Amino acid sequence: MDSYAKLLDGYTTFRSQYLSEENATWRSWAKVGQSPKVMIIACSDSRVNPVIITNAGLGEIFIVNNVANLVPPYKKDDKTYHGTSAAIEYAVTQLKVEHIIVMGHSGCGGIRALMSKDEPAPETEFSFIRPWMEIVSEAADFTAQEEDSMEIDELATVCEHRASLISLKNLVGFPWVHDALLKKEVQVHAWHFDIGSGILQAYNEDSKEFEELI
Repeated sequence: MDSYAKLLDGYTTFRSQYLSEENATWRSWAKVGQSPKVMIIACSDSRVNPVIITNAGLGEIFIVNNVANLVPPYKKDDKTYHGTSAAIEYAVTQLKVEHIIVMGHSGCGGIRALMSKDEPAPETEFSFIRPWMEIVSEAADFTAQEEDSMEIDELATVCEHRASLISLKNLVGFPWVHDALLKKEVQVHAWHFDIGSGILQAYNEDSKEFEELI
């Protein structure tokens, strides 16, 4: 089946379920607005869908997808574009979400691009990706010992973890997030999903490690 035709076929199935009687109540209140309690900043990677991973329903998660699930530093100006920042502002000030999660994952292409930043590349290659990944450039600053003792996949995992923590630090630098944290109205988290094993980890502030959630 053609990939586009498959989408339409899937929509047909979705629509029959969506319009079923059991969803009537949900449709009644959902059509006038949304009230998710969780925001997840996830990667654009097609293998990592927060709704599927958490078995969430429609309207339960406010999601931002971008390359490598990055949160840029807070910067207020009207001369550039701030899609992720705008979503964070809306989630905190309007939706009043209770949790914000930065969710990294294994095999991230953006992270691999960051790790190869010193390699020569054609001028047109990664013309937007590499500048975007500079947000977390420090995540790829490995020590000589790390480079000597780890395989490339292990280094990538370390880089993925570090990048999520840099994004988490940037996140709490947004004034609305900072104020909500002080008022205990929101909690922030860093997650990491391993595609191969299906294991979901969360960063533990006490142990300073990513630990399996269940």
